[in-house]
Amino acid sequence: MYRTQRELSLAHLSVLDTTPPELVTVAAAAGFRKIGIRLSATPSVGVPPYDMLGNTPMLRETLARLADTGVSVLDVEFLRFEPGIAQDIPEGFLESAARLGAQYVLVMSAEPLEARTLERFCELCERAQRYGLQVVLEFAIYTGVKTLADAARLVMASRCINASVLVDALHFSRSGGLPADIAGIDASLLKYAQICDAVATIPYEPADLIREARTGRLLPGDGALPLRDLVAALPGTIPLAIEAPNRTTAGLPALERARRAYRAMQALLDVAGSATSSRL
Repeated sequence: MYRTQRELSLAHLSVLDTTPPELVTVAAAAGFRKIGIRLSATPSVGVPPYDMLGNTPMLRETLARLADTGVSVLDVEFLRFEPGIAQDIPEGFLESAARLGAQYVLVMSAEPLEARTLERFCELCERAQRYGLQVVLEFAIYTGVKTLADAARLVMASRCINASVLVDALHFSRSGGLPADIAGIDASLLKYAQICDAVATIPYEPADLIREARTGRLLPGDGALPLRDLVAALPGTIPLAIEAPNRTTAGLPALERARRAYRAMQALLDVAGSATSSRL
């Protein structure tokens, strides 16, 4: 069996009904050594925001469980640039991210003008750098930054040393991306990636694309995306986070969902590693 030595992270959206402290415990029990935590101050997919901004009891409990388990925080999410709304960063967001030891802050943009996105992105990177945080820009076809090429161009234009691009397998596919496109991107811009599978049929309406992203993702191997080739095309050492929420399995215990996610990611790494090895 060939298996690449990649770090695996459990994205919060996969088990968003767990509180951040519970997420740490569930991830550790399933085999993950990294997690992504949602610090957003706005409700998402029906789950209220967790009280993690500031020196709250929940933040302190999360820190204690991280210390007890050895799990670390890969990223916190997510920030969103909204047109006409000047407040990009909720009070305490970057401070909490830094206390958690997060490496990356994830941001998306709904700004229709790239120049405005660039301006706000540079401001975020400058503020995040004060806390030792890197900023990763996620693209999606229904946002203001629609493709991998768009995101890479914007990050390069920012000239921010703590800026990078996030490849999310679902958004990459739905925006027309192919694994071969990864070769056209400066590898230094790719710090980690989010992985899931999906059905072959691409939703047409933006609302359906958003619904799929939030509650219709599949575990690797359960759909039609070329994940083996995508993983093989990504830089070989970057972490992979599984983000695969699905409404049909939402009733299962969080630990069972996390274990299924971990097994699916390990199986994907096996086939992707074997494909890479055979080409050497």
